[in-house]
Amino acid sequence: MCAQFRGEGMMHLTRLGIVTGSSTTGRTAVLALGIVACLAGRAVAQPSDVAEGKRIWAEKAQCVDCHGWAGDGARSSLHSPGQAPSLRLTKLTRDQIRMTIQCGRPGTPMPHFDRFAYTDKRCYDATAEDLGDKVPDRAIVTLQPYEIDALADYVAIQIKGAGPVTKKECQDFFAGNAGSRCDMYPDQPKSASQAAR
Repeated sequence: MCAQFRGEGMMHLTRLGIVTGSSTTGRTAVLALGIVACLAGRAVAQPSDVAEGKRIWAEKAQCVDCHGWAGDGARSSLHSPGQAPSLRLTKLTRDQIRMTIQCGRPGTPMPHFDRFAYTDKRCYDATAEDLGDKVPDRAIVTLQPYEIDALADYVAIQIKGAGPVTKKECQDFFAGNAGSRCDMYPDQPKSASQAAR
């Protein structure tokens, strides 16, 4: 959509008389509006982005190894140091989640998924030289920017603020492969009064 704006969008606005001739000011204004419209369109995650984010979470980036399939910090792998925070409780914004995926967390086991992280100042305005031994490890796989976006969308929309894990959520995540692993979760989350008992 954004790539099309430059050509088709400019011609359409010229036909409507909004941009005429070779007016640099008019063309600049239209281009600026197009950029704003494209950026605003990215702010709303599409269902396909969230589905792709789930696939990346579970398979490609293997986030489940440290954060657990439900993002609750329950270790799913012997390879995990077992210290990952619950993303269900995170206060990070979607953009902060994205930055954490891209750049990792200096001084923690959270790796970075950007192949070029810390080669320049794109991550926390710091280079590897600036951070020294605090540079996060590079993840086993790196992700493209659109994959980082999809993963951040998945975490921000599906995991953040999701509350206690339920059996249905487990069954939905694992689809037909849940087996008995979901039996440990309640059908419904406990209410505050039930939890106090």
